[in-house]
Amino acid sequence: MEQNRFKNDSPEQAILIPIPRIIRIIPSKSERAYGLFDTKTGTQVSEFVKGNGEQIEFDNLDPNMHYDVGVIEDMGDEKPQFAIMWNQYMRDDIDDILKNSNDLPIEYPCDYRIIDNGNNGIYDLVDDNGDTVGQVANLTQTGDKPIFVQVWSMRMKDDTIK
Repeated sequence: MEQNRFKNDSPEQAILIPIPRIIRIIPSKSERAYGLFDTKTGTQVSEFVKGNGEQIEFDNLDPNMHYDVGVIEDMGDEKPQFAIMWNQYMRDDIDDILKNSNDLPIEYPCDYRIIDNGNNGIYDLVDDNGDTVGQVANLTQTGDKPIFVQVWSMRMKDDTIK
């Protein structure tokens, strides 16, 4: 049974500040936690940070690495680990976006929802059209918690392939 575990009423934004390389979540939600992933490999590169109702900032980031922001709910006291697997037709467009930013803050352009299809800790990543663009795997299986709900990314469908 398909269950949509994401409600798109979120005023949150993931913002990338090019120099120095900082990612901000404005505002964070207290029931959520936020973590960073290597866009290229899908590997989780930070622990999840619980929201505080205000701003969360990830700083001292590698300027040569591209990051996705993952959002979970019901983290509790655990230190969850997830992995993102993008489909082959996704492309990373951050270099073009940064080149045209004049070093001003950039809002992450892609907001992907998580759909739980009951696949034992593997969740579908879907776009606004409901098309699957990847998967997220829970590497620390502990029942129903925590719940992965959202990914902000500079990675998007490759529209250059016919």
